[in-house]
Amino acid sequence: MVQNKTWVLILLIGLALSCSQKKENNTPFVEVAPTAFESAFNESKELLLLVKSNSLIMDSSGVEAFIVSHGLEPENNNFRSETAFENVYLKKIFKCNNRIVNTVHFDFYYDSLNSNLIQDSRAILELLKTTLGQHTSSDSTSSMKIITWNLANNVLDYELFSNGFTFTIRKNEKIFLPVVAEKKLPLQLELVSLLINYIHNDSINFKSTALEVQDLFSVPFKGKASSLVFSETYGEEILLSGSFLFDGSTVSAIYFDYVYSDSISKPFIPDSKLVKSKVSEIYGAATDVATVPYATTYKWDKTPIIIEVYSNGFSVLLEKVRL
Repeated sequence: MVQNKTWVLILLIGLALSCSQKKENNTPFVEVAPTAFESAFNESKELLLLVKSNSLIMDSSGVEAFIVSHGLEPENNNFRSETAFENVYLKKIFKCNNRIVNTVHFDFYYDSLNSNLIQDSRAILELLKTTLGQHTSSDSTSSMKIITWNLANNVLDYELFSNGFTFTIRKNEKIFLPVVAEKKLPLQLELVSLLINYIHNDSINFKSTALEVQDLFSVPFKGKASSLVFSETYGEEILLSGSFLFDGSTVSAIYFDYVYSDSISKPFIPDSKLVKSKVSEIYGAATDVATVPYATTYKWDKTPIIIEVYSNGFSVLLEKVRL
């Protein structure tokens, strides 16, 4: 009799556990909504993949392919949509001519309470570099920074401003010019050439921050308390040491120092001439040339760039004048 009651009790407990487990299994799964930045990142990634795969080509792609997927509504000859992700606001504009897309804007605006724009914009810039490679050019004004990629069929501008960032996709206007033999700089001079271009278009100046410098150069920087440094070697003969010094949070000096171990053939002489020639093409001939026993220094009135040529190499440098 006791044994029968025991079996009944075990059976009841088993049924109770089974029902309890069934209730737990039937509990609905609650999906966690992406954060504002995750949504902005995913929208950016989708746009870049469309561009990279040539699924979106200006003056070629029809707008119908994007109306449903991007929730677009007609507005005159254009199509647009507006979406809010918590405190990040996205406005999409597809400008069209006879329903053929000719310009696309993805405008991300950050609410004044959102303080994550700097770190978010760096993540977006990394996404751009990973997806599209090294940018073609960059520029800056008092209110925004512009980084441009010239692609096979499109031009993409990434514009960063005080309360957000914008992607603009426009047509790559291919200009056919007479074939001219282009002077290709040696590999060891590509970084200093990039530096000169950045100085010329004001992408780097004495207001630039460490983060802005890191975004412009794809080199393995090592950071110290008040500087960013890197080094590159070319073969067994050439060492480039780069240094960006900071006064507070902004650039105070820049040094690109080239040292050549081959003191017999002195290969630094043609390299230094090429660099001096590039600066002179932009700013005219050097206005101040000074020679002392250990070096020759070249200066220009229109730029703070200085070139110093030594017995075993040369330097390209900028130093903030302290009044």
